[in-house]
Amino acid sequence: MTARIVQGRYELRSRLGRGGMGTVWLAWDRTLRRSVALKEVVLAPYGEDMAVRRKRALSEARAAARIRHPAVVDIYDAFMDDGSPWIVMEYIEGTSLDRRIERQTLSRRQVLSEREITRVGREVLDGLAAVHDAQVLHRDVKPANIIVDPDDRVFLVDFGIARISGESGLTSANMLLGTIEFMAPERIDGHVVGPASDLWSLGVTLFCALEGYSPFLRDSPLETVRAVTAGRPPRFRRPGPLADAIAGLLVTAPARRMGAAELGRRLDTILAGPAPRPHERQEPERRTGPGTGQEARRGHGAHGSGPVRDPARAGEGRDGGSPLLDRPRQEAATLLGSMEPKAAGRLLGGAAEASGTAAEVLALLPPPRAARVIDHMPPHRAARLVGAMPPSRSASILAHTDDRVTAAVLGALGIVPAAVRLVEAMTVRRACRVLGYVPPAVVAELLSATSDGRADRLLDGLSRAVRDEIARLTGGA
Repeated sequence: MTARIVQGRYELRSRLGRGGMGTVWLAWDRTLRRSVALKEVVLAPYGEDMAVRRKRALSEARAAARIRHPAVVDIYDAFMDDGSPWIVMEYIEGTSLDRRIERQTLSRRQVLSEREITRVGREVLDGLAAVHDAQVLHRDVKPANIIVDPDDRVFLVDFGIARISGESGLTSANMLLGTIEFMAPERIDGHVVGPASDLWSLGVTLFCALEGYSPFLRDSPLETVRAVTAGRPPRFRRPGPLADAIAGLLVTAPARRMGAAELGRRLDTILAGPAPRPHERQEPERRTGPGTGQEARRGHGAHGSGPVRDPARAGEGRDGGSPLLDRPRQEAATLLGSMEPKAAGRLLGGAAEASGTAAEVLALLPPPRAARVIDHMPPHRAARLVGAMPPSRSASILAHTDDRVTAAVLGALGIVPAAVRLVEAMTVRRACRVLGYVPPAVVAELLSATSDGRADRLLDGLSRAVRDEIARLTGGA
């Protein structure tokens, strides 16, 4: 069977998913020789003029393409083909949160831990912040649109129905776009929506991950609509800090709904707490029906540390002079994680004489949290810590920093094996973005020092100006 070719370059390989707004394909880009996710957006043949709807779909895709964040899938292109809008997105190899939840319901041993769900929620929240800063709404946040790759990086995907902030959730024909069970009440009611609507959807998504089922899904669409708009919050069978945060998102009135800043603080507090011991990583709870589960109990405070003092003063000992890094590693990481990133970055930035210890402590934090600490450190200090970590760990942390921050760290490291290993540990896409901010002379030496056979691909992925400068420096022009 001959493969379908779209726009003369995208070869459809297999269907990744299908929904009310279209079909997503795994496709091969014959021009750039890479796999992409290709979505054909379905436009209903009624309501406002089809030409207007096509133009709007493309403008919304282009707005979403401006977003740059490690947790938001990249949009490469948007075009019309055979009368339908198509969106070309980065293809992420991984498992959807939806599949993980499905596995959770099938096996009692694979229940997602509160910490794991919190980490996913925190990264999606960071991605949504970037989306909202660009004045775009995702409008389809749900477990199926959250992908976790083999390196445990989290991605928010599928901007097929994204909308510029401030517009109604209804089309001109009063059709709802999206998945009703994850849709905010104000969207169903046809009111103007904003970032709070995406936060409601995130709350429903986290509820699904925590409890293992969709709280508002009913036997018919009409019953599902009634459940969403009834104003009755669902009951939790796994109470705790995460459940409390989710409950704050599932408030019917957008004005009273928990905001992103407060949600971020609550999720950070959970992540900064003591990690469960190995035998506690799988939740001991067994559930056969509503109300039969028991909350997994965890200890409070740092391991073996007694009461924890004010995190803002965690770098001081009882006499004001003993540094945080003199404490046991896990205790120090717990305290560091509870500090504001700026304060934590300042503290580690001043620990030049203990960079090895500081690197060990920083490496114990979740990568997104560690990345926010690095964001507030001088590049040369951050480079010392990154260079002291295993390449896989430092790469996973730098994957969550801004491209310019990562580039500054590489520049501060210079042409050393640690910098080369960091480049080799990045994906080609990520490395090209980062190297675009590194001085061409340094890029040239880094590429010549790599041994993974990707130097030519990395060079091809850089801008023409950078390539020309590298050619001049190396005598290739």
